[in-house]
Amino acid sequence: MLFFTCKITFLQYPLFIARRIIFNAQPSFSRFIIRLAVIATTLSVATMIVTLSLVNGFQEAVADKVFSFWGDARIQPLDPMRSVSAEGSGFLRNKSTENMLRNMPEIDRFHAFAVKSVVLKNAGQFEGLMVKGVDALFKEADFKRFISSGRSINFIDSIYSKDVLLSDQSAMRLEVKPGDTLQCFFIRNGQDISSRSMIVSGLFHTGIEEYDRNFAIADIRFLQKLNQWPDNQIGGYEMWMKAGTDITELSARLDKQLPLELTSLTIKEVFPNIFDWLGIQNQTKQIVIITMLVVAIINLITCLLILVMERTRMVGVLKALGMPPHRISHIFWLYSGWIAVVGVSSGLVLGLGLCWFQQATRFIKMDELTYYVAYVPISIHPVEILFVTLGSFGVCLLAVRLPLLYVQRISPIKAIRFN
Repeated sequence: MLFFTCKITFLQYPLFIARRIIFNAQPSFSRFIIRLAVIATTLSVATMIVTLSLVNGFQEAVADKVFSFWGDARIQPLDPMRSVSAEGSGFLRNKSTENMLRNMPEIDRFHAFAVKSVVLKNAGQFEGLMVKGVDALFKEADFKRFISSGRSINFIDSIYSKDVLLSDQSAMRLEVKPGDTLQCFFIRNGQDISSRSMIVSGLFHTGIEEYDRNFAIADIRFLQKLNQWPDNQIGGYEMWMKAGTDITELSARLDKQLPLELTSLTIKEVFPNIFDWLGIQNQTKQIVIITMLVVAIINLITCLLILVMERTRMVGVLKALGMPPHRISHIFWLYSGWIAVVGVSSGLVLGLGLCWFQQATRFIKMDELTYYVAYVPISIHPVEILFVTLGSFGVCLLAVRLPLLYVQRISPIKAIRFN
């Protein structure tokens, strides 16, 4: 019993010594170094969390705008010479194709669309645009958040609706507002110039320059009349997938089932420039994470090494009293553990706090013309936060390995004489 009690007491020595140094009320160099390491760890963890949440939010916000405007994928005529966003000859609606789309569980919804280039005129002001025609299945709820004034297209008319949705930019250049009438000029059959009147039902603002500058939205039946198409001729289908669907795999599978004259494209294939730019942000995320981990490792190793050197006399005395080297190492493991617990926890609180503050207040603004968003968007992924937390704990505990090599080489005689 006495032996067991003595052994327990002996095992508690490293914890006792570490606690006396860490929680010493008197100012000391060791206490300052530990606090410095905690602050460095806190800032590193907070920076990684904020960076991950910011890049994720930015990618998701921009991608969501693109998907809301065009869908996740589309079906259109197979024409290698045609620009993916340009007007085409169209094709006749195919009931078997539509039934196939309805029966695919991964597809949430789809609707027909067409695109035509026109020139809009109002009081001497001209604007060349691509008009995207949509049908009554167009889900206004997804696009409604982009409407800045007025209303969406009214599809009740039995013939076709003359309503058109213009971007704020186009409306400003044409000097029109919701309710105004303008003339739509177009080329028919490659040579005849004709015109029709249109009514501005509302204005939209997506924040994506390529869309706001170049596109308007109208009734697909209006475009069919302009092109002298039959009622069952369309430019293609836009599709929205259910959450969790592998859009690339589904589009490739769908492409094999379509008639030879049709093809399926993901929106990433339609607008590769935007998604390539978003993909570059992953490199930014990786660079920041690696940089912060390197900085954290260097800071911890430096602080712990200074701490070990500052405690050289103490290590020499403990060795002279017969404490095994691995027990002395436990003291510095406890230092590292304390830094890990307090630093990572504080960084977690600070990083998530800054993210939630930005989500609630949108305090940090951005240039929407350049970045497609008006403020810094935040998206917190719990799995990534977990990896940052566990990885930072691991780094803190591994960083003590190098300073411990110095502990093993300390000579008790030289250490006690050390000044």
